[in-house]
Amino acid sequence: MGNDAAKPFDDLWEAEAADDEFDPLAADDGLIDQEEMDDDNPLDTVDFPTMRNMPEGMRREGVYTPERMGGAEAAVRSLLDHNPARRPVLLAILGWCEDGCATSELTRRVDEAQEHNRSVYAPTTLCRMLERAGALELEMPETSDAREDAAGGVEYLEIRERVDPVWRSTPEGLAVRESLTQGAAFRDIVLGRDARYASVYRAVMEAVERAPRSKAYIDALVDAFPEVQSPRRFGGHFVDMLERTDALEWRDRAWRLTDLGRSLLPDVRELAEARAASSDPSGKES
Repeated sequence: MGNDAAKPFDDLWEAEAADDEFDPLAADDGLIDQEEMDDDNPLDTVDFPTMRNMPEGMRREGVYTPERMGGAEAAVRSLLDHNPARRPVLLAILGWCEDGCATSELTRRVDEAQEHNRSVYAPTTLCRMLERAGALELEMPETSDAREDAAGGVEYLEIRERVDPVWRSTPEGLAVRESLTQGAAFRDIVLGRDARYASVYRAVMEAVERAPRSKAYIDALVDAFPEVQSPRRFGGHFVDMLERTDALEWRDRAWRLTDLGRSLLPDVRELAEARAASSDPSGKES
């Protein structure tokens, strides 16, 4: 199938329809209800506040921590890998916090980023997840200012009514972000371990580049390829791998190609053409 492999399926596309006062220290992650999670996306329910039946010791220490995973970078990578739906915003948080970001500003940015990809995780919860993994640090400002009453000759502390803690990315968090936003995971999975499906990835990415696509569209497109029949692969596999490697995102109730995915599409085309050139008419590699 060539560059126009997806065109016969174009008629399948149809877009799916679908302030409280700021508290920088709100302990919102304890309010998440496991029963409200999306059963179709169990990978979105991995952090310990959502697992009410987990032993007390594990709930206190967390799942993705440097201590459990053998280091901060490993913990951050595991957290991101097991939260593909939240991966874009988690990586964005690390970028926003590179030079420090006040909680109020970070909350605004996260809310905007999740406007079209709603999550049960509030901004503070996402930051706490990254903090436990060793990717973020919270810097608390002074809560009082020294004042002097010249007339009375006394000094006193004036308590601030409002504090705005600053989140700052750690070197380990930034190192992981740098690696992943440059396409390392994409090259490992799509161009490496899943290279036999290069033509399928090419068709999906080209289709989504032309226009936002529904899951039904991608399922039908993928199912037309003989190489997905044995072993059986469905559209969800390719959506998951592309989302997991930051090449695909869910926005405005449709799948869209990210800027990273667009930049890596030429590599996928090159691989697909090379594999096609090395195959005989029966589809077997020479």
